[in-house]
Amino acid sequence: MRLNKIFARHLFWLLIVSLLPAFWLWGSTGARNAQTARFPAIQATSLDNARLHLPQDFSGQLNLVVVSFAREQQHDVDSWIPAAREIQTKHPKFSYYELPTMSSENLLYRWWFDTALRNNTNDHDLRNRILTAYVNKHKFLKALGIANEKQVVAVLVDRTGKIYWRADGDCTEEDKLGLMQALAANQM
Repeated sequence: MRLNKIFARHLFWLLIVSLLPAFWLWGSTGARNAQTARFPAIQATSLDNARLHLPQDFSGQLNLVVVSFAREQQHDVDSWIPAAREIQTKHPKFSYYELPTMSSENLLYRWWFDTALRNNTNDHDLRNRILTAYVNKHKFLKALGIANEKQVVAVLVDRTGKIYWRADGDCTEEDKLGLMQALAANQM
């Protein structure tokens, strides 16, 4: 009987150890939640004061949208821009956006936040690509399959809201490769 307990214990730990890589990959893969999540219909405003209805007003056939939730995440957002610019030179039907996302706040807060962003962004091309969204965060996060706001989330989305690829956090070489593979798989 004691031998069976030892065998069962070893088998249990062997299963745990063998499944750890799968759990690690599930937490970092760009494909996670991309099949079931959809980009919700929201309104956003560019830094040039253009009102957009997303996702249908995205300019690309496929669009990289880097969603952020806090000012402290700007470094992670910025890590995506060089890769997005490089990809856009090779794929003219591809576009990219930054989407700072906040809960629906009062109008004074919105004015203050948008004005601060506008004053700190001199690059005209980037001003068209930074879209602020004031949304019901619970519904927005649920629609995108985002568990929490601790990291930025990058999604490759079309104008119907279909998500083709996803990555969490700053842009790594693995993320860039995954994004290019997703574009290639969708004939971009």
